[in-house]
Amino acid sequence: METGTKGKRKITSAEAVRILQKSGMEIDEKKAEEVLDLMYFLAKLIVNQNFKT
Repeated sequence: METGTKGKRKITSAEAVRILQKSGMEIDEKKAEEVLDLMYFLAKLIVNQNFKT
């Protein structure tokens, strides 16, 4: 899933892996990238639906 926000991201896939490992989840960087893609897509969708007219 491509959201078009890769240049604006503040969390890298490596950082996401580290954060998730602290919570007990084992995930590789490719899956972390997919999770980040989904999270950024959902965040953008929610903002567009709720704050833009």
